[in-house]
Amino acid sequence: MTGLLIGVAVWMVCATVVATVLGRVAHRGDSEELGSTLEWNVDSLDRELHHEN
Repeated sequence: MTGLLIGVAVWMVCATVVATVLGRVAHRGDSEELGSTLEWNVDSLDRELHHEN
């Protein structure tokens, strides 16, 4: 039973590392594709657009 718990814990750590790496790669790809490294705050942009109309 202990071996199973250790296996699950190792699996979760590996999955977390892979998810983090893939998230960073996707974020970098989006930034490079858009040609900008700016962080966009979508909520503030939505508010500005609603105030203009």
